[in-house]
Amino acid sequence: MNVRPLDGARGQFDVDALEAGIRPDGRHFPRSRLVWVEQTSNLGGGSIWPLERVQTVTDAARRHRLATHLDGARLMNAVVASGIAAREWAAPFDSAWIDFTKGLGAPVGAALAGSGAFIAEAWRLKQQMGGAMRQAGIIAAGGVYALRHHVKRLAEDHANARRLAEGLAALTGVVVDPAAVETNIVFFELTGRVDADTLVQRLLERGVRMGAMGPRTIRAVTHLDVGADGIEGALAAARAILG
Repeated sequence: MNVRPLDGARGQFDVDALEAGIRPDGRHFPRSRLVWVEQTSNLGGGSIWPLERVQTVTDAARRHRLATHLDGARLMNAVVASGIAAREWAAPFDSAWIDFTKGLGAPVGAALAGSGAFIAEAWRLKQQMGGAMRQAGIIAAGGVYALRHHVKRLAEDHANARRLAEGLAALTGVVVDPAAVETNIVFFELTGRVDADTLVQRLLERGVRMGAMGPRTIRAVTHLDVGADGIEGALAAARAILG
C-alpha cells in the first residue's frame, strides 16, 4: 500500500504518529515522500487543525526531507471559523489546493498553488492525463465569484451546523456533542432501534439528504443551499422518524 493513513483524534495526527508512519529505507517498502494534511478534517467532523500543530507537523516533515501538501478542501471554513488567513494556513506547505465547490458553492473547479517549477510540472501532467479544457473561463468565473461573495457567509453554515447538532442532541437515541461542531460538518451516532441506513432513507423520503458512514453513524453537511429553515425542517423530519 503506497498511501499510509495516520491516526489521530478528530482526523488530526501529531508528530509522533508522523514519525512512526515513515517507512524505513529498504527495497521491500515504498519510499515515504509526502505528508498530506486535510483542512478541515472531513472524517474528523469538520475539525480545524490548530496552526501550531500544522507548523509542528510540517517542521518534522522537513527534518525527514518529506514534501508537504495542504488539502484545502474546506480551507475557507477554517479561515472564517478561526480568523486565521488562508496565507498563514498555507505558508508551512510546499503545495496547497483549494476547492471552489463544497461550501463556496461554485458548480465546479479548484486551484492548485506551489512553486513555479511545481506548477509547471502540474500543467504538464494535466495535459498528459487528458486534462486539457477549452473555453474554461466560465468555470473560472464561478470560482472567482465564490471567492468574492461566498467566503464570509460560511459563518452561516457553521451556525446552522451547530443548530442542527443541538437539535439532534435533544432527540432520544441520538448521540452528538454540539460543542465539537467547529464548522459545517455534523457526525452523530444512533443508539436506538433505527439504524443509519434506515434513518437516511426515511429522511430522504422527507426531502432531507444525509449520509450513512457506518451501521450507526451519520454525516450531515451544511452549505450554501441549506438555510435556517432547512435545518428546522431536517430536525422536524428526524423527530417524526425517531419519535
